[in-house]
Amino acid sequence: MLKYSTYQSIYNHEMTETGRGGLMDRLPVLRVMLTRRLMLKLLLAVVIISAGCTGMVRVFAGSPQDDTQVEQVVVAQGDTLWEIALNHKPKNMDTRAYIRMIKEMNHLKTSGIQAGDVLSLPIY
Repeated sequence: MLKYSTYQSIYNHEMTETGRGGLMDRLPVLRVMLTRRLMLKLLLAVVIISAGCTGMVRVFAGSPQDDTQVEQVVVAQGDTLWEIALNHKPKNMDTRAYIRMIKEMNHLKTSGIQAGDVLSLPIY
């Protein structure tokens, strides 16, 4: 029989002596690690979402109509949208297209206007 051996156990002697498994001893450490990982993931998600929302707000904050210069016109008695468009549109622009722009800019659903209305007209 051999008196001396070079064999070494792969198991921790403390765990085998106490009879407890290695997982039970490491459970508090695993909880802390999982908590830290979860917090890191949540923090990363919040940063990504807030950066995305900030970018989206900047994209939708400006519109092409914001850059357009406007002229304010007060509608007089007997004025029509067609007459106002003819007097203020560029010479090379279609009157119907200019009226469409006026209606969009002033949120008009119809071409009906009344005396005293203030219209914003795009300037080109």
